[in-house]
Amino acid sequence: MVKTTLPGLRSEMTRFNQVALWHPGHSSVPSKKTPERSLWVDYCENSTIHGFKYFVGSKRTLVERIWWIIVCLLSVYGCGKLIYSIYNKWDLEPVVVTFAEKSIPVYTIPFPAIMVCPEIKARREVFNFTNSYELYSEPGIAQFMAKAQVDRLEALLQVCDFSFGVDMNNSSYDDDLAARLQEMAIPFEDIFVSCGWRARPVDCGLLFKKQFTEAGICYTFNSLAADDLMRKEALHPDYVFPEENISSMFWSMDEGFREGAAGDSYPRRTFGAGIRAGMFVILKARMKDADYLCSNSFQGFKVHLYPPHQYPRVYNQFFRIPLGQEVSVSVDPLVIDTSPKIKSYNSQRRKCFYNRERRLRFFKLYTKNNCETECLSNYTLQSCGCVQFALPRSPEARVCGLGKASCCDQALSMLEQMDLLHEMNRSNNFLEHCNCLPSCNTVYYNTEISQAQFDWRMLAEKIRLISHEIDETELSLLTVHFKVSRVIPVRRSELFGVTDFLANCGGILGLFMGVSILSIVEILYYCTLKPFMARRRTDQAASVATKSKLILPPTGPPRKEAMKW
Repeated sequence: MVKTTLPGLRSEMTRFNQVALWHPGHSSVPSKKTPERSLWVDYCENSTIHGFKYFVGSKRTLVERIWWIIVCLLSVYGCGKLIYSIYNKWDLEPVVVTFAEKSIPVYTIPFPAIMVCPEIKARREVFNFTNSYELYSEPGIAQFMAKAQVDRLEALLQVCDFSFGVDMNNSSYDDDLAARLQEMAIPFEDIFVSCGWRARPVDCGLLFKKQFTEAGICYTFNSLAADDLMRKEALHPDYVFPEENISSMFWSMDEGFREGAAGDSYPRRTFGAGIRAGMFVILKARMKDADYLCSNSFQGFKVHLYPPHQYPRVYNQFFRIPLGQEVSVSVDPLVIDTSPKIKSYNSQRRKCFYNRERRLRFFKLYTKNNCETECLSNYTLQSCGCVQFALPRSPEARVCGLGKASCCDQALSMLEQMDLLHEMNRSNNFLEHCNCLPSCNTVYYNTEISQAQFDWRMLAEKIRLISHEIDETELSLLTVHFKVSRVIPVRRSELFGVTDFLANCGGILGLFMGVSILSIVEILYYCTLKPFMARRRTDQAASVATKSKLILPPTGPPRKEAMKW
């Protein structure tokens, strides 16, 4: 006889009842298929998404359910289409260009670089272009001309504004062109009479430096040094670099002037508007050196204004200064600025490059003009087998002669039409690789030009600008200054950020279907956690039922011995 205490008996009977409830034959044992069938119904009945509760329910007919399913599918389609359009706008047009909130003073931007190119290319005593051309044009005389005279004629034909055309059977290459042009060039002291900067006279030799361009020998003011602008190691050993050598270590186009940079830091900057805060230069030309055939009847100077970190291209944009005239240039700067948030965007999305973001072969600093100049040099080399004398070129490239002039002009025309040909899907594969996007941070100098007669002879003897040859000399005066002391930049800023994109998507989903973040969490819950927990409970119940077969007591009334106290 087994003796059992009252608490022990109660515990044993409780365990027996729990096991009996999970017996395989008991009606309360959950089926493995029941949770899977009811999961969809459970979600529809409890979902916060509008319309889903009408999919289920015993009181709704099949027609009602189909109607609600169609309505919800149309809502999902409308949401998807609108969200796709918002995504395209966010992906393709994430940047908006607007005016900045505040103006900036002009001393935060550099004064423009100024290039002066005389129309008179050579001293009459050194070489007479008109006489040489007339001799060459006479039948049977060209063959008796000295080779040096023909070489100089060919050299000047590449820099003169000569529009009459000439048929010369010269070679296709002219590697000594730069040396011949420098031999014939007008001396510096015969071009510049007097200069001034910010209302103070300054030696012209300190302001203007020689530079070789497509217009011949020119002189630049406030342009970056070759060490800061160009990669000398990538250029031809005979390439003529600008003579400017002042470092611009305290300035960059992306960052501006460093904090604490002195007022005389380079590139030069001014601190206000008006003539007293600008630059002036008096230019001189000897009339006996004038050659109207070379310059197409115009005598004077070409002037090109451009950003200091840009490679100058005189024929892209210039204005003229006639002899005996005073030309005043009022500069209205247009500053392009970019918000720091845009920097994380891909360059193709923001449609611009930072000045040191994209590496160029010949230039250390990126600008659209520098990129196009390098692209033109490479394309001309590929098409013509040589490069124009004024363009930067690789060590293996040769200088094109007059025989390649038409090929060089065609290459330049192709580059100018690159954007149009790209839109027409007819662009050259080589030009496609140029990818010359605008600079993210840059400055453009819009100009307003006024002109008047310069009666310099009335004061020449008194102020002693020139001591001799007054009757054979003509002077011109150029002044350049800022029009305003403060400018409002044009800023590229973020049109659609991640926050704006999510807000627009949430608004559309909420309007059409009442979807929120919790609605998405609900879907994840019913797709992951809830079925997992339901399956786990089912497996636990099955495991307990299997174990109960081993410990379940035999059927029938319990033995009397076990019921005795």
